[in-house]
Amino acid sequence: MNTRMLSMSLVVVEDDENTRKQLVDLLNLYFDKVISAVDGCDGVEKIKEHHPDIIISDIKMSCLDGIEMVRKIKNKNYKPIVILTTAFSNQEYLLDALDINVDAYLIKPININELMNKITENIDSEEDISDLRYKKLSKREYEVFLDMAKGLKISDIALKYDIKPKTVSTYRNRIFEKMSFSSNAELITYAIKNGLV
Repeated sequence: MNTRMLSMSLVVVEDDENTRKQLVDLLNLYFDKVISAVDGCDGVEKIKEHHPDIIISDIKMSCLDGIEMVRKIKNKNYKPIVILTTAFSNQEYLLDALDINVDAYLIKPININELMNKITENIDSEEDISDLRYKKLSKREYEVFLDMAKGLKISDIALKYDIKPKTVSTYRNRIFEKMSFSSNAELITYAIKNGLV
């Protein structure tokens, strides 16, 4: 098992209650935080709120299907590992899944070993190509980190979030500590190199 899993968060989007519950129970053994969503619309809300590292979603769901849901949440700054599941081996779904750069595609019923293998493969390949230190940051720390990477001054960031400059300095210190930076230039270089700004 990849030890990084223990600190990762995951959202399971599944409209079948029994399947959802089984998946959540099993994945709780491997991951720090497992959040469940009952359909695509709920999935978008939970993903926007929690920014999970991994998304496991059914394709065919009420409200919003898995492919449309992924289209809504993926952007250049947020690229979670996405694994789609379906009871159908429909070529159209496969083509749509390829179109949105899905990391893996599993046919139901889900084999937990196969699922864990897909997750591990994707974590390993992701580690090879990018430096994921920014994942250690809280939501607000990450926002401040992006503002700093864009060259905003402490006073401007304080104004933006309606907080004291001293609070922003505290966030800055935490960011530097968590990410092992010693200067703003280092932070900006890291952000550009990893496509975060």
